[in-house]
Amino acid sequence: MKVGSRNSSLSRLARASAIAASALLAASASLAQIKPATPTPPVRARSGPAQQKQRTPSPPQEVAQPPARQPRATRPPTVVSPTPSAKPVPRTPRPPSVDALSPPQTPPPVDTSQPPPTLPRAPREKMRACAEEWDRMKRESKEGLPIWRDFATECLTR
Repeated sequence: MKVGSRNSSLSRLARASAIAASALLAASASLAQIKPATPTPPVRARSGPAQQKQRTPSPPQEVAQPPARQPRATRPPTVVSPTPSAKPVPRTPRPPSVDALSPPQTPPPVDTSQPPPTLPRAPREKMRACAEEWDRMKRESKEGLPIWRDFATECLTR
């Protein structure tokens, strides 16, 4: 058995015992919170030859209570007073929009009569060169750039 192995039987045994110990602690804590039932009054034994020994219930054993938690000291809430120059603006009710009154609309179905547009076939090196040129154009100017598909079509056919 390796000392640093991940799934050694000792680590599995330790994990299982830790789980069992935590379950035992949780159960004992929940039992400590249960109030013991009031004992029933003892019943007199019958007199006569058929006298049976009757057991009286033993008093409940004291279970160690965990120490009570002390409440944390709380700070009083901070009150922010409004500035004297700030005046509340009265709210005017907005008329309901037309969209709120109409039922939700579903988008139109996708047109599948034609295949989606594709780029021209080109070797990987050419595609990489076009991508680098596109990145350079994006960094230099942000206005007037063509759509990527149009740029790529033109670059790959050069």
